[in-house]
Amino acid sequence: MRASRFMGSCLLFVLVAATQAQKEQRWVILPPGAANTIPVKLFDDSIHLGSWQPSQADIDGLETNLKQVSTLKPTGWGSSPVRIEHPERYYRQYIGMTDPRQRLIYVNAFCNEPPENWKAQLYIVMDGWTCYWQAFYNPTTKQFSNLLINGRA
Repeated sequence: MRASRFMGSCLLFVLVAATQAQKEQRWVILPPGAANTIPVKLFDDSIHLGSWQPSQADIDGLETNLKQVSTLKPTGWGSSPVRIEHPERYYRQYIGMTDPRQRLIYVNAFCNEPPENWKAQLYIVMDGWTCYWQAFYNPTTKQFSNLLINGRA
């Protein structure tokens, strides 16, 4: 009787832990077609963009190197000391994209609780300052680049 009660408790713990981990996962890979919804202002008009599906290994590399974002100087902020201090605390959407030279993963990040459809559609917000940022990750070089932080309202 005790063994079955122990096994039942272990199973319940595993189920609760798995559900909690799913709730706390702060990232999602959007389908390749979502690349068409990325704001055009982020790209040179002469670049033709394509899309691809990042593998779990690509995302693992991104997640491992995510702290690099806090060392990047954001584009368009001049000499301002604005930085993203804890990128891992943000909710993040990942989209695989290609330009003529390389495969990249577009990162769209936001600090607020995500909307219901955040796992299916790109969440775009204007303004919001450091609560919203975007960057590119190159899975080949394992480097982040082109950090954009939203403007202030």
